[in-house]
Amino acid sequence: MAKKLDFDKEKNNRNDNVIEEIMQADFPLPKQAEDAKNEAFSRIREMAAASGHTENTENMVQRLQEKSTEKSTGSSGKKSTGTAKSHKKFKTVYKTALGLTAAAAVFSTVCITNPAFAENIPLVGNVFKQLGNSMGFYGDYSKYAKQLTDSAEDGELADTDESQEDGGNPQSAQAEDQNTTENNNADKTKDNESYSKTVDGTTVTLSEVYCNEMALYLSMTIHTEDKFPDTFITSEGKPNIKLSENSTVKYDYMDGKSNLFNAYLDGKMLDDNTYAGVLRIPVEDMTVDDAGWTKFYEVRNAFFKEKGIDVDSEDFSFDKLAQTLGMDEYSDENLPQVGGPAISDYVKDIKVPDRFAMELDLKDIVGTLPDDQDTTPDIPQDLRDEYNQKMAEHGISTDDADYESLTEEQKDLEHQFFTEMWNEYFERYPEAIEGNNRYNSWTLKGDWKFNVDVEKNTSDTVEKDVNVVDENGDGVLSITKTPFEITMKMQDPETKYFAVMLDANGDIMPYGGVANSNADTYAIQDRDVSTVYIYLCDYYEYMDELKGYYWSDDYEEKAKTKTFKQLLDERAVASAEVHFDKDK
Repeated sequence: MAKKLDFDKEKNNRNDNVIEEIMQADFPLPKQAEDAKNEAFSRIREMAAASGHTENTENMVQRLQEKSTEKSTGSSGKKSTGTAKSHKKFKTVYKTALGLTAAAAVFSTVCITNPAFAENIPLVGNVFKQLGNSMGFYGDYSKYAKQLTDSAEDGELADTDESQEDGGNPQSAQAEDQNTTENNNADKTKDNESYSKTVDGTTVTLSEVYCNEMALYLSMTIHTEDKFPDTFITSEGKPNIKLSENSTVKYDYMDGKSNLFNAYLDGKMLDDNTYAGVLRIPVEDMTVDDAGWTKFYEVRNAFFKEKGIDVDSEDFSFDKLAQTLGMDEYSDENLPQVGGPAISDYVKDIKVPDRFAMELDLKDIVGTLPDDQDTTPDIPQDLRDEYNQKMAEHGISTDDADYESLTEEQKDLEHQFFTEMWNEYFERYPEAIEGNNRYNSWTLKGDWKFNVDVEKNTSDTVEKDVNVVDENGDGVLSITKTPFEITMKMQDPETKYFAVMLDANGDIMPYGGVANSNADTYAIQDRDVSTVYIYLCDYYEYMDELKGYYWSDDYEEKAKTKTFKQLLDERAVASAEVHFDKDK
């Protein structure tokens, strides 16, 4: 009642404090950049020697080298991207120097304005590394993910071989280097064409892919010609961005396409025009037999019709359905018990193969607007007045505090009046009924299509049977640990339980923080998971009592007497201690 009677548009609790970005460590210059710098300074000295200005040039070179070091690290040792003003001043100071000084200036500009280059982290092919521990499921993906670009090492080896073949001739080497660079750039443009698409000024570039037994992770960058739209920042400090529900994916081991529902990206803004993020697709979303489910629902609804049940009628409810069919509580799984169809007769059990291809069709990219840019219309006053009048005519209080004292009949009437008010609201503002609309979201229109070959990487993946179950076998059957997550396999058809996992220190394991994960999957992050503790708790007891103990403001003080682990030891229906370190 409290929420219903608050007519002002209710919005999610939002934390405006953006999590401070963790500074990345400095890296030495890439070999190509270091060689280019040294070559530029060497050639300056050669020119100076020929013109008789050696002493002045040495001073200038030293200042250039110091300048390049300052620009790449900053006076405090931190990164600095420099500014257009500083670059202009830099050019002005040295514009009368020897001609090849420009080469050093170009080198400096490249390293200053491209932090990824200066830190030896090219963006494309290294998005996971760029995001670092800002990701919910963070960790070292370099050992597991496949880069969707050419290997930089191949280019370096090719350069080395060509340099040896030309016999050390500087002019020949220079010409060959230029040709090689042009050819390599042309090859990379061709090879990467399928991983980078631009539509109406927005470029989507796929970077890496990693698939294990639990999920597929696809990293990407989104670059806009104009400034990226202002975006609402979540309580985790992340821009709220997702792929539209019209986006689809087709796996070659499946029949037909599937929509990418709830496809939120986990990432951050790199600059005003570039966003880097990761799409996580749980394996359960990659194994849904859509065609089978469609057929099952057709047969199921025909069965209902035979029993005189119309699922499209206004007064349809699952309670009435269960009563008509003679079931204590309705579920599709139990339909065979009352003569209905069995899911297994229509829906196939699909497994993700070790190798597969996926076709991605990303229709639109959608982001939530910040609160101060949300223009969702409030409920008009005449609709509020009409609701209040109906409530008064039936003697129903509109005071939140009185809701629990209302009779069931009064609650039903309140719900009816409330629904009628909102139905009228949506008739006036039909776009507002959509979760993302022109009032609360921005959209980058496009149709970016990609084909990606995927190979599952199951290294460092461990599955263990735990059987944390009740007397009926309901509960946690097994857990699977990958390098980045731990997932519990649950059997709980009546949703009686809530399963909890604690790390080796007795703290609740964190969720990944992205909307397309599930409640039974935990992010490992920096936790000690050599040992984990699994507890099966009564759902309502956990929600109403137990979890509040851990999240209370005074938990540290209470833990001196009884830790959360000790509380669960006393109250859980079942539990298990699981060791992942090989020594135990």
